Amino acid sequence: MTSTATRLLAAAAWIAAAVTLALPAMRSDASFNSVTANPANAIAADGPENYLALYSQATDPAGLTGYAVKRLSSPSVPAATGTSDTLGVALGGFKNQGATVISRVLTLQALSPLPSGASPLTVTASLAADPVSGKQPLTAASFSNVDGSGVGPTATLAAGAKRQVNVTVRTQPNSVFPGNNVLHTAMLTLTVRYPGYTGSFLSYEVPVSVWDGNGAGP
Repeated sequence: MTSTATRLLAAAAWIAAAVTLALPAMRSDASFNSVTANPANAIAADGPENYLALYSQATDPAGLTGYAVKRLSSPSVPAATGTSDTLGVALGGFKNQGATVISRVLTLQALSPLPSGASPLTVTASLAADPVSGKQPLTAASFSNVDGSGVGPTATLAAGAKRQVNVTVRTQPNSVFPGNNVLHTAMLTLTVRYPGYTGSFLSYEVPVSVWDGNGAGP
């Protein structure tokens, strides 16, 4: 290669580098994480487990009993199993049942200590129908103290405070729930909020199944 060609290539490389440095930095608006921030203590990857724990009878750290049982199961077993994001509920058989309140389906407890600035917690419940059948066997969800008092639509929790979750089941009329051995799995969503945060990201989704048929069902 001649010295003239070498000088030309070097000059071209210098010009390209200068143009690249002059270009504005490209910004991507893509978000790959759901992130929420505690106003007093930023948390890079937040989640409901940083604020609240869910318990079934088998996982209750205080050994609390009296949790709801799977209806018509023999031998009788608790309806809820697991803890926090692995918790699920099988309420059992409710063929042609009018509105029935099921107490202490699960419990929830605020962590202690809570993150700085995150007290008190407010927990709300919402219900979604079975996405396959389109049916909703749960007509209400409520919170109460573990002695059953103070029933309400929300729970306000200081650090370490514990509440139970109750649901109402209804499998009538027969035109909607014909009792032909179908398992309906509704979704109970428990959403955590605290002062300064009002979003819906901090949520547990708990599947709750109801057997519309004979026996306890699966």
